[in-house]
Amino acid sequence: MNRVFVDTNVLFPFSVMDLMLALTEDSIHEVIWTDRLLAEWERVIVRHHRRSTVSARAVTAAIREFFADSQVDEHEYAPLVDSMPGDDPDDRHHMAAAVKGRAHALLTWNLDDFPAAPLAAMGVRVTDPDQYLCELLDEVPQEVTATAVRLASEKRRPPKTPHDLADDLAKAGVPSFVASLRTILDQIR
Repeated sequence: MNRVFVDTNVLFPFSVMDLMLALTEDSIHEVIWTDRLLAEWERVIVRHHRRSTVSARAVTAAIREFFADSQVDEHEYAPLVDSMPGDDPDDRHHMAAAVKGRAHALLTWNLDDFPAAPLAAMGVRVTDPDQYLCELLDEVPQEVTATAVRLASEKRRPPKTPHDLADDLAKAGVPSFVASLRTILDQIR
């Protein structure tokens, strides 16, 4: 099973985060995380008025509870931080956690902030979430589609169809994945 570290900028809009976690629930991949990542997500999501402080804390508390086995503790990856490329402290912590957590990929929209060659030498591929999700859908189409259908069926406020979920994901920046997913969804109607 692929292990992925998902940069903060991928985790909102919430629809992409929700899908990444649902894929972990269904054992299709495993999202690994750190307390530092969740704290950064809380700060950013509240600062951008996407969630209240209480709501953001509830989300991160749920991740800590339900995905506890996927945590990379800071004491495990801290010794690697200074050896990571780049100047941004958060990015260097994320890279170190991805390496120490044996992630196959680090997903980010800011590809320039995560030097691909040095990370590849450490066993971590840097890619954007649209590319990654397309590859995952190509590898295990039935499983990824089943997760998307399940995730849509669990939505209550408002209720969502799989196509509604696809609309949300397209708006969130994964249009190639959504185009492929829609093709499969249309075949199973």
